Amino acid sequence: MISVSLLSAYDYCARKLFLEQVLKLVVVPRDVVVKGSIRHEVHDKISKAEESFVKSIKKEVSHKELLDGYKKSHSDILKQSIIKNKNKLAELKISLLEFFKNTWPLVLEESKDRAFNVHTFIKKYKIYGDELWKELSPKIETEYYVQSEDLQLKGMIDKLEIYENKLVREVVPYELKTGSAPKEGVWPGHKLQTGAYVMLLEKNKMFVREAFVKYLDINEARVVVMNPFLEKKVLDTRDAVLNLFKNKEIPVFCDNKNKCNSCPLKKKCFDEKFINHRMSLLS
Repeated sequence: MISVSLLSAYDYCARKLFLEQVLKLVVVPRDVVVKGSIRHEVHDKISKAEESFVKSIKKEVSHKELLDGYKKSHSDILKQSIIKNKNKLAELKISLLEFFKNTWPLVLEESKDRAFNVHTFIKKYKIYGDELWKELSPKIETEYYVQSEDLQLKGMIDKLEIYENKLVREVVPYELKTGSAPKEGVWPGHKLQTGAYVMLLEKNKMFVREAFVKYLDINEARVVVMNPFLEKKVLDTRDAVLNLFKNKEIPVFCDNKNKCNSCPLKKKCFDEKFINHRMSLLS
């Protein structure tokens, strides 16, 4: 069983995946990776804080009061995560204040979404506290683990909206991505990853309403449509990754110079003597 994230890594550059996973070459985290991991951590903590926050609502409140409460809670979470990771940010010469200023607008959107969801539900059903949390729909979970022996895949979905009803559990998965977004649609690797999660959710008897990739830097969620072609691409890529690990044959060089130029493993990747030595250690 392999991680879904390996599918997008293979699609991006099979040779880089081989260097990392088979030859065990260590990649020094770039600033975009560190920033992304902190933002993921913040979203995860926000999700985990949701239950206690919702249960604390004991009476009807205005949308402004609710939003202010979410903003304070989420601002505190962001500050705590920045302080926790201050050494990583310092190593990359990233100002803590600047990181907060750049990340806060994205967190604020999360505050607005959750405040709107809860306030709308309260206005409609007039329930509060524990009962409000029990009945609230959708509920939002992050880092949602899913796997399937049949598909030989496993992974963590960044964000999952869950709608409970009597017949089936309906869900909407989101993959949260930092960095640049394409002019339209989603990057191929992100599409592949999201498609794999849709298949995993369906294998676990959930009905997937829609699936999205959300590009955090532009705060835009873009839909991924599941179809037989994407399903085949997921399965073909899964098989290619499994064969890569089994056969231990190094793939050819990537034909995209832009990818090579930005790759932290570029120097070692093109060092034939070094690669041959590392390959000899596998036998």
